[in-house]
Amino acid sequence: MALSSTDQGLTPPGMVALVDDEVQIAQALKALLSFKGMAASVHESAESLLAALTLRDGHLWLSDSDGTTTRLGAVVLDLNLPGMNGADLAAELLRRRPQLPIVMITAALDEKLLARVRAMQGVTLLSKPFTLESLEQALQAA
Repeated sequence: MALSSTDQGLTPPGMVALVDDEVQIAQALKALLSFKGMAASVHESAESLLAALTLRDGHLWLSDSDGTTTRLGAVVLDLNLPGMNGADLAAELLRRRPQLPIVMITAALDEKLLARVRAMQGVTLLSKPFTLESLEQALQAA
């Protein structure tokens, strides 16, 4: 994903969806990204993100509770989610929009699952704990 540098930080082309069942982590990431000039939305599960998405004009659009839609620019998601896990969500998102930048965050030690994520084109793996700078770099590289 090409992010442009501005005096206020990085500006992605669209909303960054944060998917983590630990809402406090997602809210903290949202606040940190806002300091870098990035708009973000928080989702507690893969299913809640998927329910908010529509495909239009070759792009994924994110609908919020008031009916406003914003183009989805990137997704930052946890590997370990309740219900559909992060690897399955990433695969579904890439099926819908192969060029979508995805950053997978994890503290998981399951090598089989990690190998599956590493094999996905367009997915950057970021191990917990991580810094805001490393997340910023992962979003730039994605």
